[in-house]
Amino acid sequence: MGIIRGNFQIAMNKYLNEDEKELKLKVDNSGYVRMLNWFRKNTDLLEPHNTGTVSPDSGVKHGDKTAALKKAGLDVSFPYGYCYPISQFVFYTEGGYDGDYDLKLIKSSELKFNFKGKRGQTTHWFCQHKTSGRIIDLTIEQFDRIDDIDIEEKFPLAARANLGFPYYRTKGSGKVEFDHTPPCLQTLKLYDRYRDEVEKIPGLEKYWSACNYATERRKAKDVKVTEMYDSKEMASLDEIVKRYWS
Repeated sequence: MGIIRGNFQIAMNKYLNEDEKELKLKVDNSGYVRMLNWFRKNTDLLEPHNTGTVSPDSGVKHGDKTAALKKAGLDVSFPYGYCYPISQFVFYTEGGYDGDYDLKLIKSSELKFNFKGKRGQTTHWFCQHKTSGRIIDLTIEQFDRIDDIDIEEKFPLAARANLGFPYYRTKGSGKVEFDHTPPCLQTLKLYDRYRDEVEKIPGLEKYWSACNYATERRKAKDVKVTEMYDSKEMASLDEIVKRYWS
């Protein structure tokens, strides 16, 4: 295992599932209505479903799969396909690794479906309170569109997870390291506007500052450093995320 993959997996494994008592899981998005409405009004900040593959080694592109499902009649508008950045946003809003919630993932092996003859497979991310079992899932309504999946029956199968490397690369500050996985660039892109239009969130503000978002990320065309990681690290990511698709 290479150093990059090793560091990445160590950062994730520290917070992956351990033995935990059985909790009564229930979705409760109260207190997040304003945030959800804001996401709905700012979908222009979300990356379209046209980059990357559906799963490592699949050779099937997100855009092609989404287009096929859309042609079959599936509503692929927000929040379809955006559970990861939205749930990660909520996770760090709640304090991240120092908070009371876990960021959790249901693997794609548990979420296969058939929509009018078109096969689909996906993962799902949400936040779960560590002791009460309360679930905050701001994208749960996307499953109202897919009869094959009862997502609430799948919640107990989820594991603690996150995606990314334990650092940011910056032009002005060099490599900024953490002992955990920080928010991804998509999440910070959302927060950059949210902090101006709604409020600053301490759990996200520190990462927004650490990656020099205002000076190095906001106007990507004007700066050379537009990614958190270098090309070799990005190339290694497909190998790393295989664990989420098995």
